[in-house]
Amino acid sequence: MILTKVQYDEIAQCLVSVPPTRQSLRKLKQRFPSQSQATLLSIFSQEYQKHIKRTHAKHHTSEAIESYYQRYLNGVGRNGAAPVLLELANEVDYAPSLMARIILERFLQEHEETPRKKVFCHPPLCRETYVGKSLS
Repeated sequence: MILTKVQYDEIAQCLVSVPPTRQSLRKLKQRFPSQSQATLLSIFSQEYQKHIKRTHAKHHTSEAIESYYQRYLNGVGRNGAAPVLLELANEVDYAPSLMARIILERFLQEHEETPRKKVFCHPPLCRETYVGKSLS
């Protein structure tokens, strides 16, 4: 079935109100049964990418980075087994992988003895820290 601009916009509008999860994708499939799973996944991915690109600068201010880092440290300090990175990323509506990168880069600013490139290329160098355990 050919997707019209109106249908695309309707699907995209539905995505605004749902978190980017697999369950949300299932709900979309129920709401738009005439569209294939691949079509919905493609729209879902495009709209999420647009959202990340629009909000990227907001999450990379020095105030935001410091706030995320302190919230991460506080969360890990309270409960080291909790999925702090995932919860923080979901709370601020940002991709968990990108949030992990923000936290790791901020951590490396404090611990300059290990060059950043080495840690990104070889993550076991960072495994013994709170950040390393969250990333593994």
